[in-house]
Amino acid sequence: MAIEKIACVTEQGALTGVAARDEVHRQGLWHETFHCWIVSHELGHTRVHLQLRSRDKADFPGLFDITAAGHIAAHESVKDGVREIEEELGLALSFEQLTPLGVVNDEILLPGFTDRERAYIHLYEDTQIDLADYRLQAEEVAGMAAVDFRAFFELCMNQTEKIDACGFIERPEGRKPFRKKIGLPDFVPHQPSYWKQVAIRIRRQLMDS
Repeated sequence: MAIEKIACVTEQGALTGVAARDEVHRQGLWHETFHCWIVSHELGHTRVHLQLRSRDKADFPGLFDITAAGHIAAHESVKDGVREIEEELGLALSFEQLTPLGVVNDEILLPGFTDRERAYIHLYEDTQIDLADYRLQAEEVAGMAAVDFRAFFELCMNQTEKIDACGFIERPEGRKPFRKKIGLPDFVPHQPSYWKQVAIRIRRQLMDS
């Protein structure tokens, strides 16, 4: 299996070199990632779609996360990150269908693992898309959930501790639906500033569109 090579950058985005993914996380090198948040509009309600990470993932298994995201390889541009949406969710989109929301720096600091990302945030809005439309990459994604955007915003801003989520978990025998309350401890531990910036930028775009 080929070793994934990632471009390393400064905190401000200047290129400094190239390193293997494991080395990037071991040394805590800044690098660039592609994040896409998908929201749907139905009967006056706006919902944010969340992925549930596979329990086989090396990092943060079984936690909720960005709808689709991934590293930008050394030979790729930010536009190439759109492939993550099709790979993980089976949804073929072009980069032009996304709304760029800027860059958010995000650090996850754990023993033996330091993830320093310059995350290029994107939004995709669709009145038709439903959780049932996704075709999941089993080794990456275990299921999907949807939450009310207003509740999601309050969660990201630390105005509430739990919100309602409904979705499904992919099983060999079929999709098992679930409905539960989730809080930030159920998510990948992005920095509080990441959650706040994402919520603010999505809300601003929704208000402008």
